[in-house]
Amino acid sequence: MPRGQPLPEETVSAIVKALRNGERCADIAARFGTTRQTVGRIARRMIGPGRRGKKPLYADEVRMEARRRYLAGEPVALIAKACAVHENTLRAWARDYGWKEELARLRQMPSHLDEEIARTVALLRQTNGGKEGHRLAMRIRMLQKARDSLAKAAPKPRDIPRVAAAHHADLLEKALADDYGLLPYQRAFLLDDARYRCVLKARQIGFTYLIGLSVVLGLAAGRDQVIVSASEDQARLVMNHVRAHAEKLGIAIDEDTDRQIRINGSTATALSTNWRTAQGYTGDVWFDEFAWAPRPDALWGAIVPAITRVGGRVTVCSTPWVPGNLFWKIATNHQGKYSHFTRATITIHDAIAQGMPVPGGLEELRLNFDAATWAMFYECQWAEEEGALLPWALLDELASDTPAAHGLPAPSGRGAGGEGRRKRGDAPRHGRIRIGIDLGRVADRTVIVVVGEAMDPVADAYTGQWRVLHWESLQGADFATQRSAIEAAMARYLPERVDIDRSGLGWQLAEELAKAHPGVVVPRAFTAPMKERLALGLLRLAEQKRLTIPRDATFMASLHAVRRIPAGQSIKYDAPRDASGHGDAFWALALALDGATPVSRATEVEVWG
Repeated sequence: MPRGQPLPEETVSAIVKALRNGERCADIAARFGTTRQTVGRIARRMIGPGRRGKKPLYADEVRMEARRRYLAGEPVALIAKACAVHENTLRAWARDYGWKEELARLRQMPSHLDEEIARTVALLRQTNGGKEGHRLAMRIRMLQKARDSLAKAAPKPRDIPRVAAAHHADLLEKALADDYGLLPYQRAFLLDDARYRCVLKARQIGFTYLIGLSVVLGLAAGRDQVIVSASEDQARLVMNHVRAHAEKLGIAIDEDTDRQIRINGSTATALSTNWRTAQGYTGDVWFDEFAWAPRPDALWGAIVPAITRVGGRVTVCSTPWVPGNLFWKIATNHQGKYSHFTRATITIHDAIAQGMPVPGGLEELRLNFDAATWAMFYECQWAEEEGALLPWALLDELASDTPAAHGLPAPSGRGAGGEGRRKRGDAPRHGRIRIGIDLGRVADRTVIVVVGEAMDPVADAYTGQWRVLHWESLQGADFATQRSAIEAAMARYLPERVDIDRSGLGWQLAEELAKAHPGVVVPRAFTAPMKERLALGLLRLAEQKRLTIPRDATFMASLHAVRRIPAGQSIKYDAPRDASGHGDAFWALALALDGATPVSRATEVEVWG
């Protein structure tokens, strides 16, 4: 096999099978004409770390505790003793699960190094000297040296710039009154007069509502407002809050369009996350859900100059996502470069403690998410991979801010000469439309995912690039409602094939749809071998960058939920079952893309964005 050339898919499948049969990596490499490193990489990607083909020696709880201690900076020898795990196993986990890289990122923050030094000093005091004491003393010296280097490289602390009269004084007083209904953390944000602000927040704590209020107060004070949201839906939500607060405060709106609202001679403009078209505006700048924005560095460079001539302010707020992006750097004051920002962190626990109501209670809300997603969305912890089949970093590369679930008109015809076909410039054409459906009734949701394969407008041929055109989720809906939604999606997109889960309670609905649409609807049974094929097929498309998904936090979290789980002599692919489902969007997407390879031209529709 020539160096650098990817292995054929059938060869990769054969290597995985040999690994599961317990063959040695060296023997497999020799048989297939590749290297041991390549075989090891395939093993880690397709099977995951651990003893391939054998039952794992340690439970997930042991590995999670080891990870916690490792990231806290404890020496491997002490972790091994506390967790009853061999040191070499711990080092393998740190390598294969990315703990080493994660710890290296954490050690770029002075606060983490201070905590690690304090913990190591406490451990040293508990020893009686000897080799262990010497190792801990050397570790403290190493950590202190790293801390001193960060302090030396960090810019000198700067005064926090302030903004005078950022809000209309009388209206601000009215908004801060008890009868307006703001919670303490919302009032504290309005009273923060810093020019640069960063808020790390949980989801659904009323912060977009607060942005809408602050925008209205700024407009009333004669300050233009520039709002950048992570998606079109989020931008519409902010503008709706602006309208609602203007009405509540008794302020007349002079001009109101989809993207702009004018009050008292000042304009609030909602911008997309396309950095190429986001230049040329002035005013106070708002980045909403900035961690989820595509190409944040380019977007930042295009938007922030809007404050230059008018003395504007910059507010960055978001739920956390992957470490290392621009929002992470601002929120953690990476290398001391963002010390001119004020920072606030508001978890779901903080919001509830300050009076935010949660119907059903916190524990019921927690049932809707697996532990990792809950920690990220509600406890302001940065995303963790921990064996996910589709890592967050990969999902970030696949995500597009083009909306997938809304705004796409119905196709107007089938086939190359369908009557009523729209003709318009270079509209994206998706000739192969496929739908995947993961059925649920009580515990899980029913998720419908529509994908299309893009066509080359010049060659008039399929490109092998797939895009999620539409997705929807139904929870607790009866089968009649589910069938109606499925029929509507089929009528709108005219798919060449619909793959539907027929496992469990969905058998009857799948059978009825198959009879109503013979040759189009194909019922599929979720067996372990089929789930493995679906999962690895979706993984290959993702790694080959032949798939585009919506930049939707809920959809992406469902894709990220599926993991490799050791099960006796094999590996299964599944997600923790919770009240939000069972990785339902992942399986619906995998069904839609099963066997997604170029075929002869049969049907074609045009989809307009």
